[in-house]
Amino acid sequence: MFQVVERSWPAGAVHDSVAAVVRAAEFRRSLQSSIGERLLLWLGEWIGRAVRFLRGTSSARTIALAVAALLVVVVVTRLIVGARLRERRADRSGRLRGAGRGEDPWRASERFAREGRYEDAAHALYHAVLTSLAQSDRLRLDTSMTSGDYARELRRRGSQSYRAFRAFARHFDVGVFGHGECDAGFIDELRRLAEPFAPRSARAA
Repeated sequence: MFQVVERSWPAGAVHDSVAAVVRAAEFRRSLQSSIGERLLLWLGEWIGRAVRFLRGTSSARTIALAVAALLVVVVVTRLIVGARLRERRADRSGRLRGAGRGEDPWRASERFAREGRYEDAAHALYHAVLTSLAQSDRLRLDTSMTSGDYARELRRRGSQSYRAFRAFARHFDVGVFGHGECDAGFIDELRRLAEPFAPRSARAA
């Protein structure tokens, strides 16, 4: 009879595997914010602790299957979230096209707000801020990137625009994608946070 020797998975290897999934370009591309990334890293750390705790009490095969199942759940969930984000970006692009061909996004935001189209006004303002950053910080704009991606890029460069953009983007995400209320008050506050990026003519107005 052959004796099967069970091999335990090192906790560090499990953590590194999950971290590699998080760092992969296809998973980082559409991540809405750093919260999701931290959650996945926390999951990897939790799995590592579980492996260390169960090392002497459970079979290595059972642990390996459990880890594999958790990774599959993470990957599937990530793909679903990414698909929903792409749908939202497509919807946002459609709204921006409604601003009129060649219309200045700052003025479009004002017009949408006057018409009571507050979510459209927020999207136009977001577009205006990104356009300003593309000019002032040479920020590369990409429809697959989120506000979190742009904020991390500004922080990596040590840009002076980082803190102002992070404050603007957080307020935008809460009101448009979160549980905040997208109303006239929200737009007023969003416009105030966008002031550092507005052209001088818009500030004077």
